[in-house]
Amino acid sequence: MNITVDTGAQRLDAFLAGALADVSRSRVQKFIAGGRVSVNGRVAARKNLTLEAGDEVCVDDVSVRPVGEAVPAAQDIPLDVLYEDEFFAVINKPAGLVVHPGNGNADGTVVNALLYRFGSQVSSGSDVCRPGIVHRLDKDTSGALVVAKTDAAHTKLAELFSTRTIKKVYTGFCVGARPLEHEFIELPLARSHKNPTLRAVNMAHGTPAVTEYDLKVYRDGISLLQFILHTGRTHQIRVHCSHRGFPIIRDNLYGGSQDKILKIAPMERPFAYSVFKCFNRQALHALSLTFTHPFTGANMEISAPYPQDFIDAQEKMSGV
Repeated sequence: MNITVDTGAQRLDAFLAGALADVSRSRVQKFIAGGRVSVNGRVAARKNLTLEAGDEVCVDDVSVRPVGEAVPAAQDIPLDVLYEDEFFAVINKPAGLVVHPGNGNADGTVVNALLYRFGSQVSSGSDVCRPGIVHRLDKDTSGALVVAKTDAAHTKLAELFSTRTIKKVYTGFCVGARPLEHEFIELPLARSHKNPTLRAVNMAHGTPAVTEYDLKVYRDGISLLQFILHTGRTHQIRVHCSHRGFPIIRDNLYGGSQDKILKIAPMERPFAYSVFKCFNRQALHALSLTFTHPFTGANMEISAPYPQDFIDAQEKMSGV
């Protein structure tokens, strides 16, 4: 379970004792001594480690949950299931649906839908509030999402993601500069100094991040790109595209707002705006997942159909 620190100058054990529900400070200290607590990806060696605002603390124990965060309840939320067997399922997550409960999203998430659809046939997850969740998509990113139905499957799938042996392909519409026909963007990423909830390119202290893309169509300031993720950093595609001068359409956090159209040549603006209007969310879709089934050895390639906003934008790009 991950918790982001809001206020700095806090001692690690005291912070967790206050942040976790029904967990004593002595129990927290046992977690730390046992190597089950990490800060910003590194195992915490000391219980008196001083935390700063924006630090991300991870507790490796499925029985804990944040204060005020209730155990998720089953809710009848429709799921578009692309594939299902006894081990896992792949769903086509719609834009606007949050993956798991968290700050500001107590329910109405993929997790609540999973509990209704699969009941007890869902893995324990990485913590008590995230049953079945192996990886995540941003709220406004649509597309293919794997969910585990058993704890054994959760472990195997998590290994595939951590070792980058699952091929993840995305597609997105960008606004601004014309991309190269093909490129590997290799720019390390770290938390933004201005806003710790965002990511930024940091050549000195960032974690390696590699995004490969192919330019499918370019027209009047709008690009249709297909991406392959060679690493899985938070907001990776969004930050890399923004840094290159062609942010994802409607990605207001990273420069893809409507204001970007004003920087396009006047004769190109009407078309760019017509594509921009197709979207009311960031124009990014998790198109497919390709991997070897961890239990049967079968070759799996599961694709998520385009939502209507992508279909509309593609028609405009092709002149239909």
